[in-house]
Amino acid sequence: MKITVIGAGAIGGLVAGYLKLKGQDVSLVAHADSVKAVEENGLHISGAKGQHNIKIPISEKLSYKPDLIILATKTQDIEEALKSNQAYIKDAIILTIQNGVASEELVAKYAPKENIVSSIVMFGATRLEPGRIAHNFEGPWIIGSAFGKNDDTLKQLFATLSVAFNVRLADDIQGMKYLKLFINANNCIPAILGVSIQKAFSDINVSCVAMQIWKEGWEIVNKGGIKLVSLPDFPLERLTKLVSLPAVQSAGIYSGIMTTLSKEPLYGSVLQSIKRGRPSEIDYLNGEFVRLAEKYGLDAPLNKKMVEMVHEVEKNRKFFSREEFFREINGLAEIVENKVIDSPFPRLKLSVVNVGGHCYHGYKVGDELILEDFTHPPKYFCLGLAHAVFPAAYALSFGAKFPFMENQQTLKVTCPDGGKLEFKVEVLDNKGKAQFSPKDPNYKGPKPKKMLIEVVRSDGTCHFGYKVGDKWGTEGLKCIPGFCGAAFHCAFPALFALNFGAKFFFMPNQNSIDTVTCPDGGKVVFKLTRIEE
Repeated sequence: MKITVIGAGAIGGLVAGYLKLKGQDVSLVAHADSVKAVEENGLHISGAKGQHNIKIPISEKLSYKPDLIILATKTQDIEEALKSNQAYIKDAIILTIQNGVASEELVAKYAPKENIVSSIVMFGATRLEPGRIAHNFEGPWIIGSAFGKNDDTLKQLFATLSVAFNVRLADDIQGMKYLKLFINANNCIPAILGVSIQKAFSDINVSCVAMQIWKEGWEIVNKGGIKLVSLPDFPLERLTKLVSLPAVQSAGIYSGIMTTLSKEPLYGSVLQSIKRGRPSEIDYLNGEFVRLAEKYGLDAPLNKKMVEMVHEVEKNRKFFSREEFFREINGLAEIVENKVIDSPFPRLKLSVVNVGGHCYHGYKVGDELILEDFTHPPKYFCLGLAHAVFPAAYALSFGAKFPFMENQQTLKVTCPDGGKLEFKVEVLDNKGKAQFSPKDPNYKGPKPKKMLIEVVRSDGTCHFGYKVGDKWGTEGLKCIPGFCGAAFHCAFPALFALNFGAKFFFMPNQNSIDTVTCPDGGKVVFKLTRIEE
């Protein structure tokens, strides 16, 4: 299959380069600056898969008829790219790769609908300069028919791309593209401020604005009856959870996600275009929410303001300061400053249900202790009890259930000092009442879950010699022979939670958590995953 990638930006260059490395017949069509750089020095890719310098044919226009065109321009450049190469595109499969939801309709003006395939890229890259690309992080590449059902063409395309990428077939790619629109909608903020994604969203107030951009978009797509479909690394549940919380609550979670996406600075598609002196795709991101709002007789003032501010940066070549940013959006978004951030996690109640000895703290049957969440114990709380209770409180906070309990959303925990006391841990709802799930009538004994512990970060100084890629399997609550006790101590609450069905909604894979850190200077970071059967 002869493949042409039109567009040698971050994603286009990465796709062409990796396919070429795998022996595919690939060429690039790009602007003159990229043509000159790649012809002279090759296409250089660094990052997630190491360093590569790739020799690849490149030109400013097509000169032959390819079997597959991967259209990697920005949405606003689609028509120009197709017009200038129209003589060679008629019979080719055209794979769109743009953010937003408008690209397929634009391509359909120049090519038969049955030849158009839509895709969503979940890996990240940055164009450092012409011919030089940083591969920031890996992720799947989702493809699906733009205007019909998936057919043999999709199967052939799947096989071609899978030699270099983790490709997924989607039956409802349009619903996924609308969900991806939310992921890209906050690219506007780093572009307005002129900073990396990590730096922008390390500011809790900026993350608060980002959550309100989502909330505004969420209301619009809901009113319009637009169906959203989960993405492999971004479940719909994550979006619904975050927009259901007050923005000042969800901001902290969002900030944590965005600041740990990549060790290398991420700039987002909008800012990358601005840095190159090119128009950005903002009208097809936040502008899409504005168009939908007008279509359904609604308002989108915050997204509209984001579009206007990005266009001002494009026009004046001057970024907004933090103070200017907040001054511009005054009245359109609530910020966190001078507010106490409410916890995004549920309140918990500990009740003393049994006393079997003298308690230093004087706890007695019927005493109740309220935890604002699993991270905020009451004043003068017994640390021995905190140590014993934490795994249960942590697990219940992330949705674990204990099928052997009369109420699956509760657990009894014994005081570690001679078993003097027994406490019941319960999850409270918004009205302060204990959440309730009746005992599982089909429960017939423990069903330990299989779990995997793997090292995802190491500074090379671990006494046990743990390094990135090391893995250990475990089951249920079993200890791992020879495993570092300090590390297992930190991992146990997450293992306990995963064993009883907890889901970490803020993680790409909700059945895992990748922030379990060695207590000895953070030398090693582990990822824990429940293996679904």
